[in-house]
Amino acid sequence: MTVKEVIKKRDIKAFVRFPKKLYKDCPYFVPPLEKGEMKIMTKHPALSFCDVKFWLAYRDGEVVGRIGGVVNRKCNELKGQRRVRFGWFDVVDDIGVARALLETVEDWGRQQGMTEISGPSRFSNMEKQAMLVEGFEFMPSICADYNYAYYPKLIEALGFEKEVDYVQYKVPVGAVPERIRKLSAIMTEKYQVHLRHFKNKEELKESGMEFFQALNRSYADIYNFIPLTEEEIKWAVDENFQVANTQLSSMLEDEQGRLVGFAFCLPSLSEAYRKAGGSLFPFGWVHILKALRRNQYVDMYLTGVLPEYRSSGIHAIYHQQLHEAFLANGYTFAFTSQQLEYNTASFIWPKYGAELVARRRCYKKPVPNG
Repeated sequence: MTVKEVIKKRDIKAFVRFPKKLYKDCPYFVPPLEKGEMKIMTKHPALSFCDVKFWLAYRDGEVVGRIGGVVNRKCNELKGQRRVRFGWFDVVDDIGVARALLETVEDWGRQQGMTEISGPSRFSNMEKQAMLVEGFEFMPSICADYNYAYYPKLIEALGFEKEVDYVQYKVPVGAVPERIRKLSAIMTEKYQVHLRHFKNKEELKESGMEFFQALNRSYADIYNFIPLTEEEIKWAVDENFQVANTQLSSMLEDEQGRLVGFAFCLPSLSEAYRKAGGSLFPFGWVHILKALRRNQYVDMYLTGVLPEYRSSGIHAIYHQQLHEAFLANGYTFAFTSQQLEYNTASFIWPKYGAELVARRRCYKKPVPNG
């Protein structure tokens, strides 16, 4: 068994395509779009302040594992860390292969003066991160990874320990609770905030920069988050808002027109991505277009309010608006985004009769001295 660095274009393709082979018989795996994954690896704006390498593990000429290593210089400086991250981690059920891949990242990190390793994560928590430890019979959204149940067993056997857990809920879309209607009316009057309405998708995209600037402030204290640069915001707007639905996007503004709260949701594209098999062509785009138009599931990707409104209750305003939009569009269940288990914003979902469907974990350990 050998571990080789990914350098050539054919290596990148092998790296991106390995999970499809590994999970070919798994009904819960959602293959990402291959071109999108290649674009992230080679053109993401975070590469301007991140050092990144990728490796493949081979046995008898066959790929048996992959991994990426990231040194986020900006994050390390901001948080006073010397940390290397591992991500893009996929492996056969073999502790020897897992050890070789992770030790490769550790060795590379040590050469750059790093003293600890953490993951799975990529450039920041705006990318896919964390490893599934509960909920293996649940199909994730397109912004989260799936992994087999043996992954955490391998990781923990190699000395990694829990750093943080994320939880995700499946929320039934019933009638709008009367308490939400009342709270929404009270908050609107008390804080003089109101919903910003959009005539079309282009108008919504024009608010993209303001949306992510508000997100920068709202997410400032969240694990692994660092403020998005202007280039990263442009990337995020292009990647997310091109398929946006104005009914499923909500922005709150104050009397001065300042954005103080936001929510961005999309019809679930998980099943459509499975049918597409990693490619938009020749017919992948048809499945995605159908899912955008008709669906029983909706994913709540990004929600938040500015820090000064965090305990105010104004989130009830966009909760009501989105709830009504979900009903109007025929959705029966809404899936929350990954939220840190200690985040008080996640405590509201059980009040809606929500079911905990997934728990994902980020691990860490010291980098051995060598």
